[in-house]
Amino acid sequence: MAQTVKEVVKVDSLGKWGPKVGSEFYSWSKNIKDADKGRVVPGGTYDMELYIADSGKRYINSVASSVALTGVLPMPPIVAPIFANTPVAKSFVPKVAKKSDEMSKDEWAAKDRRISRQGCIQVAVQVTSIFEDAVILAEKMLGFVNS
Repeated sequence: MAQTVKEVVKVDSLGKWGPKVGSEFYSWSKNIKDADKGRVVPGGTYDMELYIADSGKRYINSVASSVALTGVLPMPPIVAPIFANTPVAKSFVPKVAKKSDEMSKDEWAAKDRRISRQGCIQVAVQVTSIFEDAVILAEKMLGFVNS
């Protein structure tokens, strides 16, 4: 008979479909949140809610919390960096060739066309993997944008 249980689980490794516990792989349930999956790491021990199917297969419904292990050394204190008193170099600031008030209307229009063309080409390549089809799609999109 299928049942839902809470269990303390030590994860040995992670596989494509879920963690390995001992010699058995547990699968992710369709009800588990992606955030819960991200908290599970190899070597960790967790309180988990498991669904045990009639076949005996175990599915992880949720990960409640990580369990602190006894005998684990505490994290060392964070110390100031070695170079704390070293003066910081001036950060790089790129220089703009022209300021926006120095660009003419024609230059702005050319820039807008380049941006539109690049956007159309990028979308066309993402939509189809065949180069000739991407070119045709990009030309149609540019015709629409420029009309």
